[in-house]
Amino acid sequence: MPSLISWLDASTEENSKMRELVKLFGTPETTDDLGMGQLRDAISNSLFPGTSVLHMGARYMLLVPWAYLNAHDVTKKPDELRKRAEESERKLIDRFRERKVESFIGRDAGRNVQQLPSAAYWSALRRYGIVRPETDRSAVALLMCADTPAPEEDEGRYSVWNETLPKPPAGFPQTDEHGLTLSHDEARWLQERILTTCTGTMLAHVVGSATSPEPRSWAPWVDPACRSAEGEPAQWLKDAEAFSFIQNGATILYQHLVAELSWKTFSNEADTMEPTRHLLESWEERRESKRDLLATWDIDDYLSRAKALNRGINSNTADFARAMLTAAVSLRKLTDNADFRAAVETREKLMKKANSRFRNERRLRAWQPPTQVASLTFRWTQVRRNVLDIHAGLAREGQANA
Repeated sequence: MPSLISWLDASTEENSKMRELVKLFGTPETTDDLGMGQLRDAISNSLFPGTSVLHMGARYMLLVPWAYLNAHDVTKKPDELRKRAEESERKLIDRFRERKVESFIGRDAGRNVQQLPSAAYWSALRRYGIVRPETDRSAVALLMCADTPAPEEDEGRYSVWNETLPKPPAGFPQTDEHGLTLSHDEARWLQERILTTCTGTMLAHVVGSATSPEPRSWAPWVDPACRSAEGEPAQWLKDAEAFSFIQNGATILYQHLVAELSWKTFSNEADTMEPTRHLLESWEERRESKRDLLATWDIDDYLSRAKALNRGINSNTADFARAMLTAAVSLRKLTDNADFRAAVETREKLMKKANSRFRNERRLRAWQPPTQVASLTFRWTQVRRNVLDIHAGLAREGQANA
């Protein structure tokens, strides 16, 4: 299967994370060819704050602090503390292999992994108040070794980590027996952190719900745990479903336009366009089931909320989002919609400039027709795993350790 990775918008944090994910796992991912990452991220961050496509288990939010705190027990030198903490993170890889943990950071790369768990989870640690929100990862060792008292305290060192953090197992990390399985107490503590710091979000709703996500639900809007939400989380969920569908259609059309151009430019076989033609037909088949959703979706309200979160969203991006919706509710098929075909080509040229496949023959020649163009799911795969980890831990009532 050909890789779907072609171009990433370097201006968005999420695409930076996607590069890291590709380096970690070598897994082909759908890319942001039309530069709509800012609008996607507004939904992701509103539904599931602190989450990342790099997350691979909720217990990492305890393992990372434990690595730093254990290092602090044996040294008060910042450089040495940082090295010891990172070495503990690498030792966890060995330990997880011994314990036959199925999926974890460094599973394939081993101790040579470039992206340590602390880097992948730092935003979550800050967002959930596990580490002080203003603490950068690069400065945490220095702060831990500083003698500066916390402003609200009369004595003691600078309080970097949440003081209620559960204690690590004795001999951590070499002796840790639980891998990424949360104990009841650990899960309850993480649940409390998320409920406290993410009030009014979908993440808090599903973490606090008695109903667990379905282990194989592919998107949040098809999962009963998410669909039971009301108020603002429910509105962002509707935004997610609608935006995912219209963005998917636009991206498939873009791929089809490139297929047409490749066929005309290089006299390719006619079957060059068959994969994207099939993808368009599949999208058109799903369109009827989305008509009521799209007809009642207030895209201007969504764009207003997204811009309030990210002032960098410009009028061109907002206008293209409106164009995607207009094309999706039109009775014309996407491939027959001349106005939208032109809008897609213009948008791609604006985003990629000299790297546009409509301008750059070398990049056009390197293009291969995709066999799939995945819909946006706003980090649901990672969120679902973290929430299921917490719910499983909560079910271990009476067990201090898993």
